[in-house]
Amino acid sequence: MRATSVAIVFLSLSIAVFAFILTYFISEAVNQARSRLEDRSRAAAQIVATNAGWLGEVAQQTLRRIDAALGPEMSGDPAALQAAIEGLPADIDIYIIDANARTMFSTVPGAAEIDVSDREYFTAVREGRLFYTSDMIVSRITGEAIFVFSKRVTRNGQFAGAIMVSFSDSVLQPFWVSLDLDPQSTVSLVRRDGALMARFPAPERPLDLSDHPLITEHLPASESGTYFSESSPVDGVARMVSYQTVPGTEMLAVASIATIGTSQTLRGVIIALLITVTPIVLALLGIGAWVLVLLRRDARRRAELEAAQDTNVLLFREIHHRVKNNLQSVQSLVRMQDIPASAKIDLQSRLSAMAAMHEHIYRHDRYEDIDAHDLVPVVAGEVVQAYGADVDLRYDVDHAAVDRDHTTPLSLLLSELITNTLKYAFADGRRGAISVTLRDLGNGRCSLVVADNGTGIGVLPDAPTSMGLRLIRGIVSQMGGTYRYVDQDGTRFEAELALASAGHAGLA
Repeated sequence: MRATSVAIVFLSLSIAVFAFILTYFISEAVNQARSRLEDRSRAAAQIVATNAGWLGEVAQQTLRRIDAALGPEMSGDPAALQAAIEGLPADIDIYIIDANARTMFSTVPGAAEIDVSDREYFTAVREGRLFYTSDMIVSRITGEAIFVFSKRVTRNGQFAGAIMVSFSDSVLQPFWVSLDLDPQSTVSLVRRDGALMARFPAPERPLDLSDHPLITEHLPASESGTYFSESSPVDGVARMVSYQTVPGTEMLAVASIATIGTSQTLRGVIIALLITVTPIVLALLGIGAWVLVLLRRDARRRAELEAAQDTNVLLFREIHHRVKNNLQSVQSLVRMQDIPASAKIDLQSRLSAMAAMHEHIYRHDRYEDIDAHDLVPVVAGEVVQAYGADVDLRYDVDHAAVDRDHTTPLSLLLSELITNTLKYAFADGRRGAISVTLRDLGNGRCSLVVADNGTGIGVLPDAPTSMGLRLIRGIVSQMGGTYRYVDQDGTRFEAELALASAGHAGLA
């Protein structure tokens, strides 16, 4: 009896362990399937957002070119207009409407016979909007679903008409095909207010999503995200949805991956797993022990990787700490050298800026990018301290990411600008004030303004000869930027710069 009881208990425990392990693996399979769906939809949304940004940029540039080509009298010279639209993709249509909603020019035959005075893309700009992005509308000319970008045209301060660039909703089809999505998965463009602009596969009618959780819950919480939708408002299909705002536009890029294929695959995997493991129930104890060994080994490897990561962080911290110490040693050597005091101060201020940057990096454990809001005051303050000047230093710096390739040039530029200010701006003994303003322009770029209330810089030569001005010009060029000096109530340095590699895109 005792042996039988032990056997029953052992079998019960084995079955319990089997059920636990099976449940665990099924749960992991579900989580992994969901994670893959999220990753895939997120990547698809990013691709759609990138292409939508290109569409928006093409529309904006086209609208501006056509406005310029119309001339001050809205002449609509065919040669000038043809030059303005030359090179546009074939699926883009252009319309030029006068203030009375009459068509002056269009790439679509028969457009002059259509009244657009009630179309919102016309009425919105007529009532004062500079640019307008429409929802999905049905063309009165072709009967196709389209969406429109329009621009207000003014002449002599008065409303003179509107320019429209329209896209067919089929413009999304190449994106959908390139993403290799299944037939029930979709890509869409949605206006921020919830109006559907385009979708592929196309819906039967325009759709208002203003009350949908995408607009009411998810978008207010984050400019991009992923969530599960149990039922699409278009066709009721369950999908994993990712959305991404398109910078500089009113558009959201949305990619929705149908879950039915993944669910069927997962169901098949679970059935196959049950069929496979049922004959080996009696070996569950050994299998369980083997799994535990694997899990412990995995945990040990994870611990080793975490330890290695901690070691790498420590090494990075130590490297920057040593660099900072070495720069301070160089500062000490500079102070001991028999060189002119002005040159000595220049070297010390530059070395102080570099040392402050490295100290900031290792103290905050930021090795990929640094927040300009934290970095700028550290570098600027260190330069003023190294110079030994008594000035009022003020900051207005946005939270902008500075990557590791631009941290050193930015620090050098700040050091040079503030050093030049301290050397020359307050030579008459006035109480000095310096302001540093940095604004995040997005896409890895910023505007930088360093202003003082000094004596003014005067007229600068076209080709600067001083080392400081040449260094400033070289650093600005290295950072893919432009700059100028404004001599007004002191000196004002204004520049637009790249703070990250992405900020150099399109400059070539």
